[in-house]
Amino acid sequence: MENVEDSTLKTLLTTLSTKKAHKDFSKYIPTSDAEQNIFDLLKYVDYVSNHIAGSTAEVLIMREELHALTRDSGTPSIFFILNPADTYNLLASFKAGKNIDLNALFNKPDSTFTSFDCTCSLAANPVASAKFFKLMVDQFTDVFLGFEQDVKQGVFGRVKHYYGVIE
Repeated sequence: MENVEDSTLKTLLTTLSTKKAHKDFSKYIPTSDAEQNIFDLLKYVDYVSNHIAGSTAEVLIMREELHALTRDSGTPSIFFILNPADTYNLLASFKAGKNIDLNALFNKPDSTFTSFDCTCSLAANPVASAKFFKLMVDQFTDVFLGFEQDVKQGVFGRVKHYYGVIE
């Protein structure tokens, strides 16, 4: 790796900021060896950071995976956001060790167990919250999308691909 000079870095930053301000999103080609050294350093940083969860490089990899799926199978038919609200679900509190009659959940729900009680039980046992989240995601993919059924059909019919990201 060659040295990166501060003056070149500042000049390049100004140039790229000006391009962005003028809504010019064309690819920038380095004009000197010093600028090329900066781009080489950025490629190296991206390579190292693509294994770090939440990094810009990881997001770029996910974007490329989605583009590949789109090229292979066409545009997605549906986008779905799953938010299993564990603090409002008695099943999560049951997983946290609370004595809740699951058979009576639909016939006569326990109205004395509030969302605050659910929140407190999950705060005391965060592993139960993670297990509940996994259960909900697995049930969604296995039953709702139909990936674990014999006919491989769910509510939307046959699902060819799905792509899930957890934040």
